[in-house]
Parts: sequence; C-alpha cells; structure tokens
Amino acid sequence: MVCVPRLMVAEDWDSPYSFFNPEYHIKNKDGSTRVIDGGLGRFLGVWNACVNVIYSYVAVDIFAATAAESRSLADSECMKMAARKITLRIIILYVLAMLTCSFLVPYNHPFLNGQAVSLATESPFVIAVVEAGLPIAGEFFNGMYLFSSFTCAVNSVYVASRVMHTLALRDQTGPEFITKRLQQCHAGVPTRAVLVTVAILALGYLGPGTGPGDRLRELSSNCTVSFLIVYGIICATYLRFYLTLQEENKLGNTAESQNGVYDRQNPRYPYKSHGQWLKASFGMVACFILLVFNGIPPFLKDPFDVRAFIVSYISLPVFVLLLVGYKIRRHGLRLSYWGAECSNDLRNCVQTTSGTHRKGRLIFPDHGPTRRNWRTFFAWVWAWVK
Repeated sequence: MVCVPRLMVAEDWDSPYSFFNPEYHIKNKDGSTRVIDGGLGRFLGVWNACVNVIYSYVAVDIFAATAAESRSLADSECMKMAARKITLRIIILYVLAMLTCSFLVPYNHPFLNGQAVSLATESPFVIAVVEAGLPIAGEFFNGMYLFSSFTCAVNSVYVASRVMHTLALRDQTGPEFITKRLQQCHAGVPTRAVLVTVAILALGYLGPGTGPGDRLRELSSNCTVSFLIVYGIICATYLRFYLTLQEENKLGNTAESQNGVYDRQNPRYPYKSHGQWLKASFGMVACFILLVFNGIPPFLKDPFDVRAFIVSYISLPVFVLLLVGYKIRRHGLRLSYWGAECSNDLRNCVQTTSGTHRKGRLIFPDHGPTRRNWRTFFAWVWAWVK
C-alpha cells in the first residue's frame, strides 16, 4: 500500500476545521454544561481565546532584564533589533503551529470541549499525534511542556529576584528590616530575594479545586490582567514620551550633536519605527478594553462564579492600592499633587551609533546583482535570523 500525500484544499477550512467555533461551552458548578451557539457563541469564543492568548505572549520583553550584561549595550540598535526579532519569531511560530493544528484537530473534538480525562490531554498537539497513532510523540510533547514550564519558572525567578533586589538597593521594599535582608548577597547572588520569589510559587498549590488545571487557569488569568495593566501604562508612557519629543523638537534650541535624540527624521534617531504613535494608542486602548471585559465567563455561569470574578479583577484594586500608597508616601495627603507625574527628562536618551546604516534595513549599495549587493543581502538576512 502506497500513501500519497494530499494537498490542502478548500474543504480543509470548512467546519469543523474552520477557525471559529460557533458554540461556546459554559461549565456550571454542578457539572452541567450550557452551550451558547450562533454569532454570540462565536464572539464569546474568540474573546475568550484573545484573553488566553495574551497569557502566551506576556513577558516577551523579558530580554530587557539582561540588557545591562549585553556586550553591545552601547549600541542602541541592538535592543531594538532584539525586541523586533523575538516578537516576530514568537508570533510566526505561534501562528504556524496553531494553523497546523487547525488542519488536524476539529474544534468540536470532545477533549477540547471539557471532556478530557486530564490536563495533559487537552493539548491539540497531543490530540493530533495520538490520533495519528503516535502515542509516544504525545508523551514527548508533554515532557517538553514540563521542561518548558520549568525553564520559564527559572527565568521568572531570575528576573523577579533581580527586580526585588534592585528595589531593595533603592530602598523601595518597605520596612528597613526587610530591605536590609533583600539587599544581602552570597557569592553575588541575592539569595534572600530568590527565596522570597520562590515562595510565591507555593500559591499554585493553594485553594480547593478539581486539579492543578484549575489553579493554572486562575493564575494565568490573574497574570494576564496584571500584565495588561503594565502594558497599558507603558503605552501611555510612550505617548507622553512621543509628545515630549515633539515639544523639544519644536523649541529648536538643542545642540547639533543632540539632534538625533529629538528629531524623528534624523538618521541617528534610535527609536523610530512605522506607526509608533498609532501602535501605542491601539495597544493602550486594547489593553484597557481587555482589562475591563476579561471577566465575562463568571457572569455566564449559573450560579454566578464569585471566585472566578475575583481572580479576573483582583489585580485592579491591588494596583490602585499600590498607587495610592505610593502617592501617600511621596506627597502625603496633599491630593493636588496626586496627578500624573511626568519628568519630561530626556537627558538619558541616546543616539544610534550606526549613522545612516541601520540594522535590519536592506539598502543595496550598487545597482544590479553585484558582489557587494549579494554581501549586503546575506548580511541583512543574517541580522534577522541570528
């Protein structure tokens, strides 16, 4: 028997292999399942997927935590290229992987709709290889998931402990007896900060539930909301930074050596990319919309799921409480000083050291297929893939 590979045809995109599931399943506390179909069910499914996907993309900027140790830190374009390459690689790999799964696993598969025997069998990749007759590959995938989770945990502990140690060095970790202990290092490692950070991992084992999958979903939901707050504030900060650059550029009293810091049209301006203001505005609005409406599922359950509602929105009052505490510590009860604080200080801005030749941009030096053009092309490809 000879197996001939079949090309993808239009039917592979039809139901039940299309992108949108017309049914949205709601699991009540008593174990019963309610189905919302039609346009509303499709919208709820897409909305819930957006909130879940954000958790997969959080902390893509974590590479910046190690920027101070980079050999090329003086070159401002290195961090920009790192941000672009990491983001593009994650998006491309994620989209291609899910596109492949959509051809192999239908959206109405029972394991994808709450009937899986365990959390490990809910993965569409595991479902695809097991139904293809390769159960060993499913075990391999689960092993890779565990290894990936472990490496992510190690990475998160590293970054979180470093942030906590840095805050302690700046006397921003509360009482003095706590700050002094977090400042201590052993062989260059902030052991106290690491231990405090690792202790937070125990939260994953707290609370009653049917299994670790429930705790994971709650922690991921809370993490997503927390990052949405941070990303929304970052976008708002950039919009203020953009406005400050425009104001400084209009004044026209800057030194010629600093023109690359304030003028977006200057070839030595390091921050420019296409549609920055529009991207920041869209990101800020999208973050706040997702932040406000991320807790839709608790309202659809019968009875109302108080626990899920608290998990979805607890980060908001915590953020407000931290913000109020910061304002009280800095300004006391003088409410007139509690507004947005913008230093508008651009003295720490840098210019790119590469002049008119920007990394990641393909500019041929000659006309036609010359040797220098080929060398430039391969150097451009290498800059994006290395």
